[in-house]
Amino acid sequence: MDVNLMQGDCLERMKEIEDDSVDMILTSPPYANQRKNCYEGKHESEYVDWFLDFAKEFKRILKPSGSFFLNIKPHCVKGERALYVMKLVIAIKEQLGFRYTDEFSWTKLGVCGKFNGRFKNAFEPVHHFTLEKGFTHNPYAVAKEATDESKARYKRKACGESKNGSGFAGMRKEIKSNLALPSNHIHFVQKSNQHTKQSKHPAVYPVELCEFFIKAFSDEGDIVLDPFMGSGTTGVAAKNLNRKFIGIELDEDYFDIAKKRIEAA
Repeated sequence: MDVNLMQGDCLERMKEIEDDSVDMILTSPPYANQRKNCYEGKHESEYVDWFLDFAKEFKRILKPSGSFFLNIKPHCVKGERALYVMKLVIAIKEQLGFRYTDEFSWTKLGVCGKFNGRFKNAFEPVHHFTLEKGFTHNPYAVAKEATDESKARYKRKACGESKNGSGFAGMRKEIKSNLALPSNHIHFVQKSNQHTKQSKHPAVYPVELCEFFIKAFSDEGDIVLDPFMGSGTTGVAAKNLNRKFIGIELDEDYFDIAKKRIEAA
């Protein structure tokens, strides 16, 4: 598998990537004004304008059949959620013209403890953007054996096709497959702790999360890009699944960690 790892500012290094050449962008960027002791971030008031410069490059290099996945959740300020992520999603749609295809809810283990006015933070959104309606989608690549209860529901009366353009086809005919497709509510345990290599980076996600999106929305041999590579988890997943990978990381120490992890995958 081809691997191209770049150390430096991804806004500059992405200029080396050809137009319409990347099949998938999967990343979790620096959060606004968070973990300032670990890496550079932007204040929430500046975040949208700052990120749109990167998103313009994403649009240039992404193939018409490609997908862009953004894993980011707003932090709390004085007891309420900041709104910069909502504003960013709207700006990517309205200012840059991406299609806001879907929002996934990644459920993980909640943080232990008691919090005033709220419960454990046990999920993160993953926002799915595309350029065109006909993007690559391989749903059965992430399907699982259907339960007996699910198979029984397949036999219920047809309910027709949705008229709101969602693409939901209802139960137009009996489904004979033994495979059940997942929903956009996905469950992967966050495995980062003091015993993992990923613990050397402050913000990580599990390999299985990346593998889910790579299997479902790209083909073998496709090019996957992570412009904020961090500890290299997206690259490990891409390599595991026979995809080509481009990873960019600004911090030299994190770049070295990612390089070693991907080479060892």
